[in-house]
Amino acid sequence: MIKKEMPKTDFLNNGYTIPYPDDPFEMNSGPFYLGKGNNGETIVALEVSQSQCNSGLVAHGGLIMTLADLAVCHEAVKNLGNLRALTVSLTANFLKPAKKGTILKAFPEVSHRTKRTAFAEAYILADDEKVFTCTSVIRLIPCS
Repeated sequence: MIKKEMPKTDFLNNGYTIPYPDDPFEMNSGPFYLGKGNNGETIVALEVSQSQCNSGLVAHGGLIMTLADLAVCHEAVKNLGNLRALTVSLTANFLKPAKKGTILKAFPEVSHRTKRTAFAEAYILADDEKVFTCTSVIRLIPCS
């Protein structure tokens, strides 16, 4: 069994927060960190540890897709109050591998939103090199 490592990067002391600390899947997969870029854009970040890699010591594709999904879902409901985001589809494009120890940063953007649906896209950088892009359709539902 591979022991879970703590990130070397101190995201919390650099203005990031953990967006969903009560979500067991995201905490066990991540943790993921939410921050803002220089222009106020949303950034969801993660430092790739060995426990998040495949046998080639690169970030597992499922981890990268989870990061992207978290980012687009967060962006889809940002500033909308009492709504939840459910992924209808996420089309993934893997461009390059992300090695153990790299910092992954997802940059989501909502291109269109209706009352019940958001259309979003995101790209992910690994230490400032683009490694992933996606488009997504998100269902917006009221929280119970």
